[in-house]
Amino acid sequence: MTQDTLWGRPEQQTLMAASSGEHTMANLRVILILLITLVPSYKLATGTDLTPALAVSFIGLALALMWRAFLRRRQYVPAMAFASVTFDISLITLGLWLDYQSRDTGLALVNNKGTFALYFLAITATALRYDRRLSLYGGGLAIVSYGLLITLALGHPEIATPEPEWIDRYGNLYLPDQISRLLLLMMATMLAWTLVNRACNLERNALKDPLTGLYNRAFLQQHLMLTSERAKRNGQPLAVVMLDLDFFKRVNDRYGHGVGDRVLAAFSQRLNAGLRAGDLLARYGGEEFCLVLSQTSLEEAKTVLAKLHKRIQAESFDVGAEHPISLTFSAGVCVLQGQDDTPQALLERADHWLLHAKRAGRDRTGFAPVPGRPTPGLSGL
Repeated sequence: MTQDTLWGRPEQQTLMAASSGEHTMANLRVILILLITLVPSYKLATGTDLTPALAVSFIGLALALMWRAFLRRRQYVPAMAFASVTFDISLITLGLWLDYQSRDTGLALVNNKGTFALYFLAITATALRYDRRLSLYGGGLAIVSYGLLITLALGHPEIATPEPEWIDRYGNLYLPDQISRLLLLMMATMLAWTLVNRACNLERNALKDPLTGLYNRAFLQQHLMLTSERAKRNGQPLAVVMLDLDFFKRVNDRYGHGVGDRVLAAFSQRLNAGLRAGDLLARYGGEEFCLVLSQTSLEEAKTVLAKLHKRIQAESFDVGAEHPISLTFSAGVCVLQGQDDTPQALLERADHWLLHAKRAGRDRTGFAPVPGRPTPGLSGL
């Protein structure tokens, strides 16, 4: 869930977690609004204290159900979460404003404790999307919205001498109390921010390889499962590549494991820099790596691997050894085959063709056959 800069786009694993969080929030929102509608439903049934604000909860419930249905048919993007938070904060603000319209007292804007408390739920829930930008946005929007309501209430002509019935219902308006509420909203924003940062640190330790900075095997399995499911659903190609550094044991034996570690890190960085947007490189174990190439056919995978071979061979790696170290790698590639293909089967086929490439002399790529097409062989000879 790492974000290198404050407003930087979250990394790939963050978006996966954020998608799950947005779906969770969509279901939770429906339940919360159902609970909120209990009191308005009672008032509607008994015909007591009917105001336009009562309609807000029912409109909100209908929109929440529509949003949940929309999410099920769309791939998650961060803009969805921003729209979702805007909806939550705006709905709460609208409820306070409609209550004010029906009561014609500024006290209804700022002393409606039940509706105001919903701001805290909306701000804290931003942490479910694991995006620091969203926590700041949601908290800032709530603070600005409520600040405008305070300004509107202070400008109401009867606010200095409200009618007794409104004082009994809402109490008096004290500016220090309202400033305290704004500070509480700021604290809720800081809490959401802290929760996201805490999750970032935990995830970085769990899903990143500390030596190379690449994703680890645990995240690779999650990513491949979701990517293959999406590829099947949308009828898109998907290629999986297993890579292994050739004769890497010789580097460790000759220069030591410290140099070997630096070679692995430098190799990872150069390989990762040559990938396209949307491709994923993970360290599978030791000197073995895995590439997941989304929306990539077998022929396109051949082109990608040819470029990577040239990129690695173009320049030796200067990592502080006696002299720069030249590296090559072998690879095995397979593509998704039908609805019954599994992530584990993809990895096993790619690993099989990696072994085929190594047995054929290394520094080359083995390609798995595709049903109905000529059997691919080896490239990079």
